[in-house]
Amino acid sequence: MGIFDALTTAVAGLQAQSFALQNISGNIANSQTTGYKETNTAFQDLVSQAALNQQSPDGVTASSVATNTVQGSITSTQVSTDMAINGNGFFVVAKPTGFVDNQPTFSGINDYTRAGDFTMNSNGNLVNSAGYYLMGIPVDATTGNPLGSVPQVLQFNNNFIPAVATTSINYQANLPATPKSGVINPANFEANPIAGAPANAEIQGSGASLKADAPATGTGTVGSLTSATLLSSLGILQGDTISVSDGTNTTTYTVPAPSGGPPPTSPNIGDLMTAINGGSAAASASLSNGNLVIKGTNDVDTISISSTSTTNGAGADATDLGFGSGNTSFKPVNLLTQNAVSQGQTLTITVPIGGTNTQVITFGTGAGQVATLAQLQTALNNAAAASGNLYTATVDATGNITITATSSSNSIQIGGSVSTSKFGLTNLTALPANGTVIANDVSTFDSESVDGGSITAYDSVGNPVNVQFRWAQISSSSSGSTWQLFYQSNSAATGTNSAWTNVGTTFSFNSSGEMSPQITSLTIPGLTVNGDNLGNVQLQIGTDGLTQFASTSGSVQVNNLQQNGYAAGSLQSVSVDSQNRVVGNFTNGKTIPLAEVTLASFNGADALQALNGGAYAATPESGPPNYSATGSIEGSSLESSNVDIATQFSQLIVAQQAYSANARVMTTSNQMIQSLLTVIQ
Repeated sequence: MGIFDALTTAVAGLQAQSFALQNISGNIANSQTTGYKETNTAFQDLVSQAALNQQSPDGVTASSVATNTVQGSITSTQVSTDMAINGNGFFVVAKPTGFVDNQPTFSGINDYTRAGDFTMNSNGNLVNSAGYYLMGIPVDATTGNPLGSVPQVLQFNNNFIPAVATTSINYQANLPATPKSGVINPANFEANPIAGAPANAEIQGSGASLKADAPATGTGTVGSLTSATLLSSLGILQGDTISVSDGTNTTTYTVPAPSGGPPPTSPNIGDLMTAINGGSAAASASLSNGNLVIKGTNDVDTISISSTSTTNGAGADATDLGFGSGNTSFKPVNLLTQNAVSQGQTLTITVPIGGTNTQVITFGTGAGQVATLAQLQTALNNAAAASGNLYTATVDATGNITITATSSSNSIQIGGSVSTSKFGLTNLTALPANGTVIANDVSTFDSESVDGGSITAYDSVGNPVNVQFRWAQISSSSSGSTWQLFYQSNSAATGTNSAWTNVGTTFSFNSSGEMSPQITSLTIPGLTVNGDNLGNVQLQIGTDGLTQFASTSGSVQVNNLQQNGYAAGSLQSVSVDSQNRVVGNFTNGKTIPLAEVTLASFNGADALQALNGGAYAATPESGPPNYSATGSIEGSSLESSNVDIATQFSQLIVAQQAYSANARVMTTSNQMIQSLLTVIQ
């Protein structure tokens, strides 16, 4: 290496340190830039191509090193639309290429940034300080489901949500074990029918999904049989036996010697079917699409087919008929095989008339027991008749049971060990509909009942409806107590007009303060307050939602009272929630998701091309964006620059010293060249 090489190497060193100084300068300048990622400098040496013991450093080059994946600190702000990414990911943004009628136009190429200082402009777009428009996926305000999967520029300028009528009220409370009002005396108030409700007590099942009764059916798999098909052609020979059983009776066909012909025309499939159809087992045989079909004659018995062969052993002939392994026993479709009931379980129906009148239906396959829907209907009819026709009872094709009292003075109670929900029964107690309190008796009613809380519900056009509840204890003993729930139907009622309406259900509690039986939900039919009809409203109580534990106040403690309706509303402001969504705050007080903010990640995030304004563009080296980044968005927060000033100052000192040293090399090289020129002179 000569003097001139040293000179050029020093020049390369000066250039490299100048490059590093430029990066340091840019980092320091952007130390307060939101979402800025510092750029470090990497140096690479250049080595002369010479013999191994003659090689020497031949210069240096400098290159930038991105820190796009290094998290900056997150600080809180007072701006609801500020966003900071905690973890992996970039906001997907777009930069307008121009404006038409004050609306931005875009090239269709997405950019990416960590700068989340977004504010809403006059067009309803979220734009950061560098002019990049936020992109994401709009959300249906009613269902909460995303509208598509491809990010688009978000706009929230004309969002409006229509009114939603109240259809459900969530209600949980503790009723006092010893209420201040004591036990209500029904003689102190009169009763009028509830408008729109059955005059008599009724329990109506809904939501059952049982299948229709069907006999056991098994089909062979031969596919080519006719009634004239010889059994011998299938390998079924004289002396072999084929048996069909219903679990109690068995029909056995022993194959006789060939006859007819020659050639013989029997025994054949027709002979076998005749034997099965005339046998003692509750089964029939027929042909369908060339297959032998064995079918039970009722919906209870399990049908099986078996065989013995003098040459091939047990089961071979059944296999020859298409009934191979796993296809020899066939169950019917009934309540037992659908696991709706178990052997020995019971369903009880109680209608109090002076004493207690209870009918018991037992499920199973024994004598007088119920295994099918058809048998259940017969049992319900028999139970109703045995009660003196105090009620009517039906079961529909999907298993829903409906029981209606035939007298307006009786209530209905359902019990037993069966899972009543299988028959659509969740409300197990029903009162007659004669449970309204007239205006003349309101004072007495108020003194003998306790406040159950109130809530504002909404009708179909968004009008507010004040629903007030009161509880009345109608009986109390050492074994427990019973209550009824009323709502105020007419606050301005006078005379004999109805003022409070019974919801139509009796709530019973045992001595431990637990509801028994549990009522998890019920329907308030035609809920009407001051002439505003909300229709049928579900009262959702849930498991253990109502209790009756000791209370020092003697009043109802309401633990949860919410409803699902709201008035119409227009967009007031937007903010960001913890689920990476932009949510709208509406004038009706509702906060509803409007869009999902898309976060993009890259396999080579440090290879993104930096753009003005803290944005990046994808490159072949970075790879395409993956729109499932794992980072989370923190609202009302910003990510600070990841530049550390102290580190930059230390690097600045190093670069300055290195630059000075390279300059000294140039000075020394110049002096040596001058000395050389002096020698030449």
